[in-house]
Amino acid sequence: MAVLVENKLLFNEIIEKAKRIGEAAELEALQADQNATISENIANIIRNENIHRLILPKEYGYPQLDWRTFVDMVSTVGYYNLSAAWLTYFFSVHNAWVSYLPKPLRDEIVNQGGFVADVFAPIGQVEKCEGGYYVSGKYNFVSGINYCDWVGVGAMMKFDDSEKPERVGICLKVSDLEVVKNWDSLGLRGSGSNTLIVDKVFVKPESILRFSKIIECSQPPEKDFDQDYLYYNTPFYPGFYVGFAAMAVGGAERVLQEFEKHTAGRIRFSGVVEKESPTSQRVLAELSIEMESAKALLNQYIVMMEQDKGGPYEGARYKAIRAAIIDKCVNIGVKSLLTLGGHALLKGHPVELFARDLIAIATHITSLYEDGIYGYGRHLFGIKTGIQG
Repeated sequence: MAVLVENKLLFNEIIEKAKRIGEAAELEALQADQNATISENIANIIRNENIHRLILPKEYGYPQLDWRTFVDMVSTVGYYNLSAAWLTYFFSVHNAWVSYLPKPLRDEIVNQGGFVADVFAPIGQVEKCEGGYYVSGKYNFVSGINYCDWVGVGAMMKFDDSEKPERVGICLKVSDLEVVKNWDSLGLRGSGSNTLIVDKVFVKPESILRFSKIIECSQPPEKDFDQDYLYYNTPFYPGFYVGFAAMAVGGAERVLQEFEKHTAGRIRFSGVVEKESPTSQRVLAELSIEMESAKALLNQYIVMMEQDKGGPYEGARYKAIRAAIIDKCVNIGVKSLLTLGGHALLKGHPVELFARDLIAIATHITSLYEDGIYGYGRHLFGIKTGIQG
């Protein structure tokens, strides 16, 4: 019973933290939209609440969250502001890959206390040199890089114990790189997803993370490690990507409430009270069911992570479920906007803002609906897809 009470207290504490971040970000939503980044004020709130330390092994002294609490935290921030949810999610979950680095480097990053960004598209060029490697590349869409001290970048590398090149993540200090502030998007404008220039930066071998090794064995390189750490007992990619669906659910829930509120008080030129219109009644019912469906799928996704325990898993199924959740949330945003009409299209209207942000979430490479459903169909017919989650 004491454990249950302790867990409930922690859950309530985390949700209150999420509300503080979300409410502050909502007040600055238009400013963030114009500046193409959240403010330093919001970044500081996330930092002061230690959100970026919640997905770390307990050895570092912070409350290691379970997946349900983590998902609810991201969804709660998303209810208020999706750009802030995007970064709340990233600043916390990025420490998951840090937890697979050799312990000395991991300790340095964690104890330094800075935010961690990443962009693992394997486009970097790696050149072997004495004592390590030189890394170069131009990386777009590096979310939150304005406030980060560390970043992981992607490349392809060939190792002596493998037959062909494989994807890797390379940990770098942002102070060694150039940030180009060029983020100008339809949605998630506050994410500050700028461009990063890496120009022949030296790294030691221990800074290189081999994703293939994590997939083979979801554990860190050293023998003495925290065997209860949730990420060492979860399929890597499904856990890493769950936040996209979580924030989408939070944002869609807010849109649905805004739709109901604005519809209830609307009177058409004809004198018809909108909430008495069969059209709006049908839309509200339809989108409410979509919302229930999205939440149920998200719950199923978490159940799968809890059951798979870092062993073999169906990556294509995870991706399809996540894509379906996000697709349903986008439908809620777009359908609400189209049904409310022109006044909801004005800049700054909450439905306009959330609809744009939901569309932006759906354009992320891990969220593309057609790719997810196509891949799952192939998987169901026994065709290998190579989808890792």
